Amino acid sequence: MKRVVFTSVLLISSLIASQGEEIFKKRCSVCHGKNAQKSSLGVSKVIAGWKSDKIIEKLKAYKSGKFDQYGFGNMMRNRATKLTEKQMKSVAEYIESLGKAQR
Repeated sequence: MKRVVFTSVLLISSLIASQGEEIFKKRCSVCHGKNAQKSSLGVSKVIAGWKSDKIIEKLKAYKSGKFDQYGFGNMMRNRATKLTEKQMKSVAEYIESLGKAQR
């Protein structure tokens, strides 16, 4: 029974991670780079390795229209508005994992 539960947890974690990677590649990598290692348009901070809580906080702020860092408010709001909270969490966890992979 424990093996079934553990296997199920691993499968769910894998699905969430792959969803985060898919979202990142479609919506974020153009500006932030393949592995989130680029400074967007040469002015933003590199986001690879940011804690997922920080990423979710920023995405929610952009989505609400209350945040406009580097003049990217409209562009980021357009991207963030299309994400559910579950999708934000999965992409944030993926971005956090990219920083660990680069170490």
